[in-house]
Amino acid sequence: MDHQNDFYQQIHDMDKQRSRAKRKEKWEKREKSFWKAFLFTEDGKPKSGLILYTFCLSFLFLALYLVIFSLVPEYLGKPLERVSPFWGNLIQSLTAGALGLGCAWLAHRLLPDKRLVFGSYLWLAFFALAAGITLLIMLRGTGASGAMLVFFVWFVIIPLAMGLAGSYALYHRDYAPPPPPEEPWKKYTNRR
Repeated sequence: MDHQNDFYQQIHDMDKQRSRAKRKEKWEKREKSFWKAFLFTEDGKPKSGLILYTFCLSFLFLALYLVIFSLVPEYLGKPLERVSPFWGNLIQSLTAGALGLGCAWLAHRLLPDKRLVFGSYLWLAFFALAAGITLLIMLRGTGASGAMLVFFVWFVIIPLAMGLAGSYALYHRDYAPPPPPEEPWKKYTNRR
């Protein structure tokens, strides 16, 4: 009876070792891919802080735009009743883009790294592209693709383009790369 239990225990241990080896191989593959930027070093620090911070900040901007787009039609719907739908949509889209850009400007002023806001808008552009492609695939053959594209241009592309352009202008104006660290031996050779 003990031999049978030992046999089953050995099989169980071998399965555990095999699953550990598979897991280790899977993590090694991840470390060689794009997703390695989201992993942490042995010290517990992110490998690429910029990518991680901009990724998280992009969700804050996404939530901000959702709030803006829930409030703008409520406050501008009544005054824009007499305007044609084209101008009404354009004014609402530009207003939402301007409010989002104002919040981006404020975040740019408050954050010490001047690359974060522009990087967040790049993530938002990636999300918008992925959402647009997914919606087009899902609506293929239903006849609703045209309406979705019109909605997408008014309420995603225009505010996102405003945000990208504005945040890039702020980034270009304010970001100065840090100077490379001076090597210790150079301080003895520089004569002033």
